Amino acid sequence: MRGIEARHALQAWHFLRESGVAPPNEMAAQTLGAAAQVPVKSGHDVLVVYADGSVRYLNHSGMVAVVAPPAPEDLATAAGEWLAIAEQLSNAIGPWTEPLPEVPRGHARVLMLTPSGPRFGQGPYDALSRDTAAGAFLQAATKALQIVVRLAS
Repeated sequence: MRGIEARHALQAWHFLRESGVAPPNEMAAQTLGAAAQVPVKSGHDVLVVYADGSVRYLNHSGMVAVVAPPAPEDLATAAGEWLAIAEQLSNAIGPWTEPLPEVPRGHARVLMLTPSGPRFGQGPYDALSRDTAAGAFLQAATKALQIVVRLAS
């Protein structure tokens, strides 16, 4: 369906996959969302941007920020750049079919949300930051996060 929120499309594909329906090859790796889970002192912060322009930020302290589309221009630009990097990673990583593993303290996760399922990488934050692809993903996420935090203040 056209015009539905990316989160709803992802949820629909989740249930379709559970029922044995696979997305067509041309849409299987389409990145409908990108998420970064990064370590902070007492846990993790999570930032998610969706292809429809919505954004969710979950701070380790319990603070939540939600940006509904249309996002301000600077955030829309940063989110678009991040999703483009996520799309490249999505094409290089296959879908994960098991429950996602826990992210240990001090580790980070880069996550692409696709109709075929989540595609991700995780490991020590420092190691992911030094990796060319994951580092670009995390830098783009940080740029978007800075804008979200400014908007939430």
